[in-house]
Amino acid sequence: MAESKKNYHQGHDIKSLLLNLALTLSFILPVAIYIKREFTKEFCMATAAAAFIATIAPPFGFYRPHPYTDWEGNTPFKLRRD
Repeated sequence: MAESKKNYHQGHDIKSLLLNLALTLSFILPVAIYIKREFTKEFCMATAAAAFIATIAPPFGFYRPHPYTDWEGNTPFKLRRD
């Protein structure tokens, strides 16, 4: 039981955080454009860049990492070791 708690996944891996950032920017985008219409191109470019970075982060694609997956390449990627 102690081992299962040690390997518990909190969802704070790089891919999950980048996807959360990209989706947050896409929800804020219409409001930002409404408030500052002259920066529409910059807001769209920032949202597209965040989506691109989230897509190329490991694992490649739109899959959110899952610690209990059968697909070997879909495990969470961390910068530090436990």
